[in-house]
Parts: sequence; structure tokens; C-alpha cells
Amino acid sequence: MSKSLQYNANTGIFKLDRTGEYYVFTQSPTTIVMNSLRNFKPEDNYDNPEYPLALLRHSLGKSGGALEDYSLYPDYLKRDERKRELSVAVNPDNTLNNLEYRGLKLPIGNNSYYHVVGPIHAGIIEPGHFRFYVTGEMIQFLHIRLGFQKRGIYDLLKNRTAMQTMPLAEAIASDSTISYTTAFANVFEQAAGMKLSDETKLLRLVLLEIERVAIHIADLGAIAGDIGYYPLLGVCSTDRGVPLGVMETLTGSRFGKACIFPGEVRLKKEFSKNELIALGENLKNAFGRVETQILRALKSSTIRERLHDCGNISRNQVYRNGFVGMAARCTGVTQDLRLSEELYVKTGMTLWLEEYKEELLGDAWARFYLRYAELKHSVQWLISILPKLAIPAPAKGEFLIQKKKKFKPGLYFSSIEGWRGPVLVALDISAEGKILQSYVRDPSVLNWHALELAVRGELIGDFPLNNKSFNLSYLGVDL
Repeated sequence: MSKSLQYNANTGIFKLDRTGEYYVFTQSPTTIVMNSLRNFKPEDNYDNPEYPLALLRHSLGKSGGALEDYSLYPDYLKRDERKRELSVAVNPDNTLNNLEYRGLKLPIGNNSYYHVVGPIHAGIIEPGHFRFYVTGEMIQFLHIRLGFQKRGIYDLLKNRTAMQTMPLAEAIASDSTISYTTAFANVFEQAAGMKLSDETKLLRLVLLEIERVAIHIADLGAIAGDIGYYPLLGVCSTDRGVPLGVMETLTGSRFGKACIFPGEVRLKKEFSKNELIALGENLKNAFGRVETQILRALKSSTIRERLHDCGNISRNQVYRNGFVGMAARCTGVTQDLRLSEELYVKTGMTLWLEEYKEELLGDAWARFYLRYAELKHSVQWLISILPKLAIPAPAKGEFLIQKKKKFKPGLYFSSIEGWRGPVLVALDISAEGKILQSYVRDPSVLNWHALELAVRGELIGDFPLNNKSFNLSYLGVDL
């Protein structure tokens, strides 16, 4: 691996209220570690490049309400990036506002205007407010505001047992149900001293990859639709239902709800080897139909020209801002927590191939191609591994975690490489196995700023395409 591609970034910060101590979660290409921060003061680190500003605001920012009369310094557009973003993020009392602020006013130059979208959206999606500073047809800056539907997840999690927590974990970002339930289950397993069998671990990985396959197919179709390539849109719109159907066959839910619990995975029924082979064949056939249209698209000069050099982010921006998951990998940065999962390696999963590097240059094409590459390898792995699964008869009665009466109190964390990137969950667990405090960091928390950077200098009409190429979560920051 080239030294120039080494990734190391702080991607989570958590203040433990009962001690007042701060903890930082630092991610390398394949792992994430938690360390205590000594004498950490947020206000001393606003301008510290070691802590991405979006992370500071998400983790430590306070809701300052509407900023209706807030105005910026006249030299706003001349400031360097960090100071410019700070100027819209610091409250009058020198605290950071969180990602819920609104009412921002920016100076407008000659021949320029604001183009404002949301929070009411024409589609059935979560509310978000996008304010574009535009000159002619060219975007100069984009400021994104979220948090219009704050759900109180942190308050809801307080004093919850594991069994009471899992339905909430499923709802943090429902398109990442498996990612979040696995992370939450891992935390409770640590506190309860539960050891998972390789069979249970492998089953969770299978569900995680099915989740990835379903969303990647849907996203490839959405990008294709935005550039007017309807053969791929059509086949993706129908065949995304195949992995969702496989998930439902296994778990009873198209999104994998109510199947992952601390210490176990509860499937819908016991499956024979032939039934598992049939599920793999379903995935293989769906991928074959999708790949046919993808390969046609990849050969089309018109489509390549539409996606190439559109919505660029650089490796340097990835390093400086701690972008994670696909937003990092699309620039050729090797960053994937699955690379440290031994079961993937043992079972033949190929996660990162040098042959793709020339396609991964940080633009919309790279994000399109990356999804295809990940989809291909996930499907190939699932086809090979499904017939080898050892699936027990459906468990009945009391759950394993309910049999645990004593827990080792303390702060525990888990991070799972979901389809967007790594979800991070940290829980302060009591001796009774209840949550005292929680911290959740969706990959979108960091990656929304990647979208803000990607559209600078782009045509306003290309924003929907660039937005779809990232497909970030509103819910993941709307806690």
C-alpha cells in the first residue's frame, strides 16, 4: 500500500457526562480505536485540523435556535476554508452550534443570488435545507442544514435494556438496519461478556452484505435515472427487490428488522442447503441483469462524459475532513473496516483491488463505478457463502441477553462498515445492563461536507446528480 494513501482521522468525539472526560475515536484504513483526551477543551480546537469541524459540531455543538439576524463578515468569501466555515458555526457565546442551525445570511455579490431548497421536499424524504450561493449557473458555495425533525434518540435510549434498545437501533437509519443493530448488539455483548460463534458472526456478515447489495443496486439506478439512462434505471428499480426479497425470506423483514439481538441472530425458519443455494441463484440472476446494463453504460462515451469530472473531491480533502466509507474510497483511499474482519478473509471476500484505482478519482463516475465494484464482489461472495451457512432452527422463548443479570459497567463502542461507511456506536452501560449515555455517529455526519465541497464550481443543474452519487442520510444526523 502506498504511504500516500494511508488514512488516519478522528471520526468521533464523545463527552462522558458522569466523568466529564472526552473520548476520541480515531480511524485508520482498517480499524478504529478509542482514546481518552486529556485536558480537552472544545473551544481551543475549533481551528484544529485534527478535528473535522462537522464532527465537532455534531458531537459537541449546542442548539442555538434560529439565527434570523446572523450576518457574516464582508470578507467571508476571501477566508480560507476552515475559518470560513467557522464563521457560520460559532455562536455569540463562543460555543459551536450544531447541525440544526438555520436562518443564515450571506453577503451576495453582483450577478449572484441564493438558490434555496427545502426543508420541504417534493419527494418523500427527510427534511433538509440546502442554500446555494450561485453566480450565473455556477455554484460558489453550498451550506446544508439538517435536524428539522429531531427525534430525541439519545433521550429515548437512556435507561433502556438491550431488548428495549434494539427496536430503536433499527430506526436510527432504516436503510442501514443491519449495520446499526450489529453495532448495538456488539456493544451489549462486550458488556455482558458474551462470545459469538463464527456461525453467528458469519450470518451477520451475510445480512450486512445483502443490505449493501440492495442499496447499491437502488443507487446505481437512481444515478442512471438522473443522467437519463433508463435501461439501467428500469432494471435496478425492479431488481433491487431481489436482495430485499432474500432478506425478507431469511429474516421476515425486507430491511432485516427484529432478527439481530445481542448474542444471536434469529431467522424466520430453518433453511436447507438447497433453499440457500436458490437464494444465491436469485441474487446471481438479478446481478446478471443489472450488470448487463451497467457494462453498456460503462462503454457509453456519453455517460462517461456526463459523470467524469463532475462533483470532484480530492484525497487531500478526505484526509483533512475525515470523510469515511464510499466518500473516501471513491478517491482511491483505502479505508474499509471490513478489511480487519478475519471471517471475510477466511471466506474469500475480496474487498479492495488495485485494478480499480484508475477509476476512483473522486468524481461522480468514481462513486458510480465504486458501487458496481462493491456490488459485484458482495454478490460473488454471497453466492459462494450462502450454501455453507449453518442455520439453526428458529430460537423460541427467552433471548440470550435476557439471561444475563450482571454486566461489567463501563464505556464500550463498536463500529460496523455499513454500505455508506462505518457507523459508530458508543454506550455507557450500567451494572444492570442499562444505557446511561449514548453516542451515535453516522457516516453521513462527516460526508455531508464532502457534498458541499463537491458541488463548488459545478452547474446548479448538476446538483441532483451529485447529491444522488453520495446518497447521504438525513436521519443519521437527526438524532
